[in-house]
Amino acid sequence: MNEQLKKRAILARRLGNRAERATLWILWFQGWDLVATNLKLGKSELDLLMARGAELRLLEVKARKAHTWVAADTALSYPQRLRLQRALRNYLDRVPWPGSITFQRVSWSGWRCRFHPPERWDAFKMDRA
Repeated sequence: MNEQLKKRAILARRLGNRAERATLWILWFQGWDLVATNLKLGKSELDLLMARGAELRLLEVKARKAHTWVAADTALSYPQRLRLQRALRNYLDRVPWPGSITFQRVSWSGWRCRFHPPERWDAFKMDRA
């Protein structure tokens, strides 16, 4: 990889880390507790696992520079979503969660943040045959 690509990758990772940290602070102020951050499970990484009361929420944080061609809102592909679901299932096999389970995307474009509506993923609580 040439030097320019390495530099872009480093800057992109820094932007992503800042977005994850800012998301974490926003959720802390809303009463959420951190369960795990950047949890690597196989080939997948769970950005943020947060809990509030009986709810466990997986958050996928996407960040892009302001005014980029591909917005962070559309950055989660179907194969990526399936990998996240497999990773969460792997986590829940080890650490069962008795309450509700939700998933939420968080998109950052520069310093503009959008929390997408949470999705219920309670089916992951069911025992597999």
